[in-house]
Formats: sequence, C-alpha cells, structure tokens
Amino acid sequence: MNQVNLPDYQNIAIIRLSSLGDIIHTLPAFQLLRRHFPRAKINWFAESAGARLLENFSGIDNIVAVNLKIRGLKSKIRELKKILNQYRNQFDLIIDFQGLLKSAVLSRLLRSPVIGFHSQNLKEPLARFFYNRKADYFDENRHVINKNIHLLHLLNISGTEIHYPQKKELSSPRVKAFLQRHQLVSGTFIILNVGGGWESKLLDIEQYIEITGQLKTKYPIVILWGNEKERQLAEQISKSSRTIMGVYLEFDELFDLIGHSALIITADTLAMHVADMMNVPSVGIFGPTAPDRNGSLLKDSAAIYNHLDCSFCYKKKCDTMLCLKTIPIDEIEDRVSEIYEK
Repeated sequence: MNQVNLPDYQNIAIIRLSSLGDIIHTLPAFQLLRRHFPRAKINWFAESAGARLLENFSGIDNIVAVNLKIRGLKSKIRELKKILNQYRNQFDLIIDFQGLLKSAVLSRLLRSPVIGFHSQNLKEPLARFFYNRKADYFDENRHVINKNIHLLHLLNISGTEIHYPQKKELSSPRVKAFLQRHQLVSGTFIILNVGGGWESKLLDIEQYIEITGQLKTKYPIVILWGNEKERQLAEQISKSSRTIMGVYLEFDELFDLIGHSALIITADTLAMHVADMMNVPSVGIFGPTAPDRNGSLLKDSAAIYNHLDCSFCYKKKCDTMLCLKTIPIDEIEDRVSEIYEK
C-alpha cells in the first residue's frame, strides 16, 4: 500500500450503490471517514432504495440517488449523462466501496482521483484499471465491515470500533400501535424474517412452519417480510402456524421493530445487519454466504449452517439447495433458547 501525505479533502464522494445490507456494512467506514474529515462535504451515490435507507443516518451531506439498474442501454446512458453533468470534476476524492465495473467506470467518469480495493478483492477485477490508488490485499475470510475500513488505510485512517451514525431516537407510532395491538412487550418477542434477496438464502415454507411450530409455545413470534412475494409467504406461514403476521415497514420502522425484539431469526440479509446495528442478537441461517464474512458481529449471536463441499458458494441461485434443505431445525431452536434466556 502506497501511503502518501494526504490533503485535507473538502469534497468527497462515496460510491456504494447497492445492496441494502452492503450499504449498512459500509456505514462504520463512513463514520471513521467523517470523524477524520469533520469539515469535508461527503456525498454518497446510491440506487434509489439505498438512498432512502441512507436518509436515516447522520453526517452525509448529500445523498445522490441514481438509477443505473434501469433497463436499456439508451436509458442507462441518459442517466449517466445526467449524473455527470451535475457532478463531474466536483470532488477531491472518490472512494469506490462497490468494487464493480459499473461503480469504477462511474467513479472515473466523474473525473476525480479514485481509490478502490486490491484487484483480488474485487468482484469484477477489471474495475482495478479505473482506480488511481488501490489498497493492499485483504483476507476475504474476514468480515466485510473490516474490509471496508481497510480501504481507508489508503487515507491513513484506521480503527477497530464499529459505530453506526443513526440520525435519531426511534419511536414509530405505527410500530407502537402494532405492538399494542398484538400485546407484544418490548424485549420479549422473536422475529422470524422470511426475506433474503437471493433465492439461495431462503428456507422453504415447510422449514419456516417447522421453526415456528417448535418455538411458538415458548415465545411470541412476529413474521417479518419486505415485498409482495415475501408477504404472500409470510401470510401462509402465519396462518399455518398461527403466529403474528408483520406489516410493511419503512426503514426507520424496521429499525424500531427490530430494536424492540429479543432476537431475530434470519438469513444473511438487511434485517440481520440492522439487528447488529440495533444491538439485537440474531440466529443467522447461512447457505451461500459465509458467516465469518457476512454474519453478525455480536457475541450473543449464533450462525447455523452445514459443512458441505458446496457451502459458501456465493451463488444467487442453486438447483439443489442442499446446504439449506438439510439445515438442522432443532439446532435453531436450541440457539434461540440459549440467546433468549440470556
């Protein structure tokens, strides 16, 4: 890593377009950056959902919502031109936390100095050709939060404490009403999240029903979902197991509900990372992703997974789903009981 004497940057851009969980994982690095450059204007480029998520955190001077996932080459070019017309040559430094070709190209087209990950730490290694400076290699068996912080070593910034820049105390009227309606006491109920983004992260409906069937006699359970497909799944599980069906939540409401729970059972997805942020332990169910890299960092959390040759493949789809089909449900119940009793 080639460290140099660095200027006091006044206008910095972060490129972390998606996904939502990865944006949460970037916030501790942002917090360190903000602490190191308190007077700088920090801009964050993110897809629209990520931009809405970022509105719940302090210290970001300008959130730039982009739509580079739009279909059609002409539409993408129009979107890119709109961004460049407004932000080209505006920054003293750009930090590409995304590590994809599209984020690297966007960074370079903005015509400002760009730093990024080592080529072996990039999902798309061609991105390295668009960086002015690259970090040293980072061991991918370590947590991705530490990987993001490692990138800041290029700016002589380091740290081990993980902080999230939440904007305000959470007190959602809708969450309060939901808890009252179902007679749920803060810190006593469990959340079962049936969302996961990737198909390969999700259990099948029979497994979710088995989990709720084993736990509902001991603990109040709320089924959490985030989109229409997940809502339909949650509704089936709720009816079959006679457990509480959650409601659609905005991001701040999601934070609030998870913050009131005793623990959450979830795949490696946004809800798990929000739980870490809210200091709520999780029982994480892992198949295609590795808990050491993507799991909870809370000491009371647990990770459930199988030791198969194909485990932690990082594939979004799978024909067999063996790693999840053979997940031990009894072990989930045991870990939930251990965490809950604490």
